[in-house]
Amino acid sequence: MSFILLLPVLLPVLAGAGVMLLPFRTQQGRNRWTLATVTGCSLVNAWLIGTRPAAVFTLAELTPEISIAFRLDGIGVIFLALISFLWPLASLYSFEYMEKEEHRARFFGCYTICYGVTAGVALSANMITMYLFVELLTLITVPLVAHHGDRKSMRAARMYMVYSISGAALSLIGIMLLISRTGRADFVFGGAAAAAANEDGLLTAAWMMTFLGFGVKAAIVPFHAWLPKAGVAPTPVTALLHAVAVVKSGVFAVIRSTYFAFGTAMLAGTWGQKTALAITVVTILYGSVTAFREQHIKRRLAYSTISNLSYILFGAMLMTTAGLTAAMSHFLFHGVIKITLFFCAGAVITRTGREYMIRMSGLGRRMPRTYAAYTMGALALTGVPLLPGFVSKMNLIRAAGETGGVYAFFGIGALLLSALLMAGYLILPSVRAWIMPEDAHQLFTEKDRDPDWRILAVLAVLCITMLALGCCSVPVMNALEALVAGTGGGPV
Repeated sequence: MSFILLLPVLLPVLAGAGVMLLPFRTQQGRNRWTLATVTGCSLVNAWLIGTRPAAVFTLAELTPEISIAFRLDGIGVIFLALISFLWPLASLYSFEYMEKEEHRARFFGCYTICYGVTAGVALSANMITMYLFVELLTLITVPLVAHHGDRKSMRAARMYMVYSISGAALSLIGIMLLISRTGRADFVFGGAAAAAANEDGLLTAAWMMTFLGFGVKAAIVPFHAWLPKAGVAPTPVTALLHAVAVVKSGVFAVIRSTYFAFGTAMLAGTWGQKTALAITVVTILYGSVTAFREQHIKRRLAYSTISNLSYILFGAMLMTTAGLTAAMSHFLFHGVIKITLFFCAGAVITRTGREYMIRMSGLGRRMPRTYAAYTMGALALTGVPLLPGFVSKMNLIRAAGETGGVYAFFGIGALLLSALLMAGYLILPSVRAWIMPEDAHQLFTEKDRDPDWRILAVLAVLCITMLALGCCSVPVMNALEALVAGTGGGPV
């Protein structure tokens, strides 16, 4: 029965190909096919999460050390749950958003295939399989970034591809050094390299290559420039890029390689750990400061994503159980919050054509439901109590305080300063939209109103989810701790 682990990957890929190849008579038929596929796959994933099969399914064994294999473990459950929950909502949102766009068959085909490829990252049983799916994710998302086909979109797609391929080359070198040194590439909690000799620092250097290589997708400084540029893609794409698929796959790959391939016992206290912590602290501050200065709404959210991804990496690079648990809590909570903010931004742009903060004065009174959801997301990500961002940030600060050391306390300072800046660049625009008078020169029209029921229903579900995660954070954190520690009913 272990072949069932292949279904979350295979079904979306085949169904996405069907979206592009089958002769649907109407767009509604294509939409129903897409929604049925992603919903069905999410139900399969929910069954897998509930049963937690302990077996490994090997699709192909190339050499004794290299195979394409799938397995569901603790942190894989967290990523797969996030994918399974958000993808059907994103698909429903995209039906209304893409109604007037061209090339919808190609869009929804790639969008659905991307679901399967991202699930492949979550279910990977070894470094080779994970590397394969992380790079397949680049190939399937390039057409989505370049969807509009204009010069700006093509330039953004080229930049994204160049950055991703460069990162892929670097991480592949690190993986090959790991295999040559240890003879293993499979994921084992504690790391296959933990018992290997590292006197010459070769394995630390190899790990740093994987950190930087996969870190390109996690948009660490100085490899971040592609992410704001990718904002030219349709909002359903940028929302998944920032909340679930590409950037979270990069973060997930860094965590996998650190805890399950190389091992923190070998890495903790080395120059590699200190360098990684320094990079994450710099990225947190850079992303927050740049977001505060940016006036374009999607680029502002993109720089916010750059900062928040390094929140996750900072927690993970503490290389403690508390740090990893805190990192995975922000991994989960940020995904729900950030996709809400992007969906609100997309609704504003598609309804009003306004993309800059300065043009949104008074818009909250014309789009009250959209801005209510945006306000909740802004408060949650800033870290207001009773909302999930507060919980994950407190976990990160607590984990850093317990770890101690110069880098940990610099990280705490960066987190606190970033939260203050976040209040400025996320909450103040909401205040402006609700309270500031409408500019007479903005020429509001009847089109400047809340979107239709599909987008509003998605926003409502996400807001309820944020409230539930914030108000019921204790059982959520207990479940995350169990999954991270490997006591959640299955293998680590």
